[in-house]
Amino acid sequence: MHEQFTSRNPAHAERVQEMFAGARFVRQLGIELLDSGPGWCESRLPVRDWHAQQNGFVHAGATATLADHTAGASALSLVAQDEMVLSVEFKINLLRPGIGEYLCCRGEVIRNGRKLIVSESEVYAVREETRKLVAKATVTLVVLDASE
Repeated sequence: MHEQFTSRNPAHAERVQEMFAGARFVRQLGIELLDSGPGWCESRLPVRDWHAQQNGFVHAGATATLADHTAGASALSLVAQDEMVLSVEFKINLLRPGIGEYLCCRGEVIRNGRKLIVSESEVYAVREETRKLVAKATVTLVVLDASE
């Protein structure tokens, strides 16, 4: 369990919803927002045939996008309305092939700094109600003025 955080934006849930709705690439992949709160976010990707790489597993790019975007949303939930976040670095460990009906992801902030926020994401493949950890990411995000 990570630290409990307080958002600097009372409308943080709506802001996270707007982030998912406004991210065209994320929408094109089919990634869906499930829930969010101060310092955390949950999402999922219903797996379709076109998400597959040559061996039939979910492509690492789709898994990485899910992990990065969900971590970014967890960070966005903490910043003020006039601020935004952008990923500046991320590392992902792909632990096993993504095989399942959907991938689910939880991102949680582990360090909430004034200018840098660090978040972790875990991605699970779900098949017949069984969850298997397929990836873990650490994402560093910079906090910027939203008017820039």
